[in-house]
Amino acid sequence: MKKIIVIREERNKIVVKNAIAYVLRKKNRTLIVFIILTVVLSCLYACLNILKSGTSMEKSLYKSSNSSSSITRKDGNGYFDRNEFKKIEDIKEIAETINHYEGLARLHNSNVVESGQQVTRDDIPNELKNIVSIQSTSNVKRDVLFSSGVFSIKEGRNLEKNDKFKILVHEEFAEHNNLKLGDKVSLEFINANEMSKSNKKTEFEIVGIFTGKKQETQTGLSSDLSENMMFTDYDSAQKALNNEEKELVNKITFFTDTPEKMEDAINKVKELNVNWSNYTVDKDSNAFKEVLESLSGVKHIIKIMTYSIMIGGSVVLSLILILWLRERIYEIGILLSIGVNKFKIITQFILELVFISIPAIIVSLITGNIVVNQIIGGLISSEDTASIPSSFASSGFSVENLITFVQSYGILLLIIVLSVIFASGLILIKKPKEILSQIS
Repeated sequence: MKKIIVIREERNKIVVKNAIAYVLRKKNRTLIVFIILTVVLSCLYACLNILKSGTSMEKSLYKSSNSSSSITRKDGNGYFDRNEFKKIEDIKEIAETINHYEGLARLHNSNVVESGQQVTRDDIPNELKNIVSIQSTSNVKRDVLFSSGVFSIKEGRNLEKNDKFKILVHEEFAEHNNLKLGDKVSLEFINANEMSKSNKKTEFEIVGIFTGKKQETQTGLSSDLSENMMFTDYDSAQKALNNEEKELVNKITFFTDTPEKMEDAINKVKELNVNWSNYTVDKDSNAFKEVLESLSGVKHIIKIMTYSIMIGGSVVLSLILILWLRERIYEIGILLSIGVNKFKIITQFILELVFISIPAIIVSLITGNIVVNQIIGGLISSEDTASIPSSFASSGFSVENLITFVQSYGILLLIIVLSVIFASGLILIKKPKEILSQIS
């Protein structure tokens, strides 16, 4: 019994030694197989990485697209009290809520830019002269004019979360009034329904100067021009309006982390105890839908590529093995003659490819990440999402990606086994006598 076990161990050692010897001896063939396995493994890793990362990509794209829903009055640009929707902050699906107040303010230590106004009026009352448009939000960076790239910061910075009585002005307005960063603009906010009501003058410090031109309406008022538009934080604007009880808004915008959460959030918002005959909830996700369609198309292509690589890799590897195994009839005959069974011969061929695949692992990790970044970089081109490809590169050796690579290597091993079985089966299906007769 011990003798049989020893003989079996010796035969196993022979199989392993023969596999290593063949790999080292046939350098050209080894190099060809190495290239094939590296290409297949790299492509499999890249494809699986992109497919598994689809959810995180969708989440990142959703955030960058600035998709949101807004609560407004049905009668258009009417104002309402934000406190009516205070319970919206308790909805767990909502990640961020932004208050918007759009109004007018009278300048006291500076003058509006007059150039570019195509409509002229002589009937403008004194209280509507030298006025600017005020955009007050709790997050100016989320404002569509900045997120879309219509406006961009030229000097200074954008408004931060904790800023109070800070302001952004247009570069033309700053140049017209010889203003720079750190200077102050004196504003008297105008109440929407009480033009004659006098509010206190409030000074705002310039922390940023922006540039750009929005699509303008022409009513003859100086506030129509982009040059006479200013951005400030919401809380400071409410103080300048002397609103003691109400917190006026034109619009309340809320954001979620995923599109699925948005649907749930909208349903819960509509369940709030509010007179909905006066209000409406509108969802703005057109930008995300366009990007998502592109992403879905890419994911579909990646799936086809994955299956094509698996099938193509198996076919190419099988054809090469068929050609090479025909040249190894003599070797196969010798192994059969010394008592090595067909299973162990197939195992030797599998081991040869496995040994070659080991150095391919390191190369595939590098090339696979390059392929991933190239594909994602081609898909994403906007400024806000440009950081996504780099995030993939930086996480190339993360636990999640390592698991993906192990799965890719598992598929490669399956391809190797199936290819060897198919190729060697064409020869080993014959009886040992038939194989041995071909040697002579």
